Amino acid sequence: MNKPAIVLIAFGTSVADARKVFDYIDEQARQRYPDYTVRWAFTSQFIINKLKKQGQVTHNVAETIAQLRAEGVEKIVFQSLHVVPGQEYRKVLAADTSGLEVAFGDALLTSDEDITQVVDALRPHVDADEPTVFVAHGNDNYPEYNDQIVAFAERVEAAYPRSVVASVEGSPGVEPLQKVKQMHPQQVNFVPLMIVSGDHMINDVAGDEEDSWKNTVGAPNYRMTTSLGWNNGILDIYFDHLDAALQQVG
Repeated sequence: MNKPAIVLIAFGTSVADARKVFDYIDEQARQRYPDYTVRWAFTSQFIINKLKKQGQVTHNVAETIAQLRAEGVEKIVFQSLHVVPGQEYRKVLAADTSGLEVAFGDALLTSDEDITQVVDALRPHVDADEPTVFVAHGNDNYPEYNDQIVAFAERVEAAYPRSVVASVEGSPGVEPLQKVKQMHPQQVNFVPLMIVSGDHMINDVAGDEEDSWKNTVGAPNYRMTTSLGWNNGILDIYFDHLDAALQQVG
């Protein structure tokens, strides 16, 4: 029986150092699924076009599907590396897969059990005595896609009273940073709730502008932990979702 091809799908990033995490995820995936074809696709056409101008060739979901069709592949399992089942995840579900047998692995924060597992996987990055800010992306245009971030925030802030979840867009937004500011911290730990530490972490969080997150909280010092893609506990959750999807196509 022919095994399905695995397509790992991320938003993408144009930050060269940040892209190293994709190599790490790819390595972990190939170790776990040595007998499968593993391919990648980005959902951000803007990023794909920007990388192309830099001489970096990447593909969107439709292009990756077309390549696999040309190779005679009849089964594909798509594993989203998105954090929530939101706007970018919907792009994956909407892809033209006519004539193919397909399945879709869930985004990271899909179920209540996922939230519990993610909180646990991030435990090593939280110091109970140090304010921690989890940095989510969020969505301004579709508020319903923020629901899982808000649910995660409720869970993790209950577990760690000196932690907050803030988002670049949508809810919970940047208001939670005021809670951290009121703690008058000497140091703040920023934990990306993103698979990649790209432009948002570099500029929105750690930038020199007056309204950057590090300046908003007013701490003399800050540190930033690695993104979700370097966390093996997080990757295990993604791969468990992938295992469930693989079962759907035999």
